[in-house]
Amino acid sequence: MLTALVYLQALRYAVPAFIMLGSSPQYFYFYALPWKLISTILPTRWYHTVDDMFYSSYQRLVVFFYEHYTGLEVVLYGDTDVLKKKENVIYICNHQSTIDWVVSDMVAIRQGSLGNLRYVLKDGLKYFPLYGMYFAWHGGVYVRRSGKFRGYNFSKSLKKFPKSNIPLWLVIFPEGTRYNPELRDVIEKSQGFAYMNGLPVLTQVLTPRAKATIASLKQLKNHIDAIYDCTIAYEWKNEDYVRKSGPGMTEFLVGCCPKVHVHIKRVDIKDVPEDVDDCEKWLHEAFEEKDIMLEDFYSTNVNVRGRLAGEGKKSHLSLWHTVPSLLFYTSVLAPMLLTEKGRSIYWKTAVFGSLGGCLWMALTT
Repeated sequence: MLTALVYLQALRYAVPAFIMLGSSPQYFYFYALPWKLISTILPTRWYHTVDDMFYSSYQRLVVFFYEHYTGLEVVLYGDTDVLKKKENVIYICNHQSTIDWVVSDMVAIRQGSLGNLRYVLKDGLKYFPLYGMYFAWHGGVYVRRSGKFRGYNFSKSLKKFPKSNIPLWLVIFPEGTRYNPELRDVIEKSQGFAYMNGLPVLTQVLTPRAKATIASLKQLKNHIDAIYDCTIAYEWKNEDYVRKSGPGMTEFLVGCCPKVHVHIKRVDIKDVPEDVDDCEKWLHEAFEEKDIMLEDFYSTNVNVRGRLAGEGKKSHLSLWHTVPSLLFYTSVLAPMLLTEKGRSIYWKTAVFGSLGGCLWMALTT
């Protein structure tokens, strides 16, 4: 009996992980590469208009598994009314888990902006099989850490959005790396940086690095409408409100995290300082607010723990937003894997597409 339960638990994770990751070769073969080649003779906006539609369809598959399949409860706080109207934004957030980018999906889909998501990503991720190259095509920007940040290349990558009036949700995690309470050396290094620069020392988040945010604001100030300053807190099963490392894909898909809390603060772009020093100060103050909210969330005080600032509202997402994508991608994946010709195309795409993608990224970035 115990062995059977272990296998069932493994399948609970393995099946959705296989469908999500396993759909990438077919996505690349049937859409990403052909459309990239065809669109070379078309205006940039045309490419992104179609690409955003397909990207949205794939991310709806992801949202299905992470939200509907797991039975996740999403609780929103703060300026939730912003999700009623589409706009161009920079989305900044605390970073503690590989799931944080999926949470940005969950927020964006509720505004109808899922296809417009682009990410500021660590440079090493550009070599991730198939995804690394495609994220660059979609509009993502890869950055090096700390003193290796290349501001000119970063700004150049963003120019096309205002130039071609391309809808945009630019996701930035200013901490640069994940906060993990078990990695004391990372936390102490971050706190030491704050102390040496005369900044308040933070305990629940890392000191934000401002270069990518400032470069984005400078390049996009006439294109975006606002900054969505978001704070995420994950609630585990049998929560004792002791700060843990953020959940990974496995924990999330087997239901170890039944609830996610998201606080949204909309900051009009006109209210964000343009001066570099003032902007750095503004960003740090934003993370001070996150630090306070998370300190309360994980507090022993029963009057404040387990929730973020303000009134929390449960947000239900209709299955109509995700199930059609599930049916589409599984209906295409099945015949590819069940036929000899389909398997041949699938594995060749996975292998040669990955190798070609790594070569492409090495030569072009």
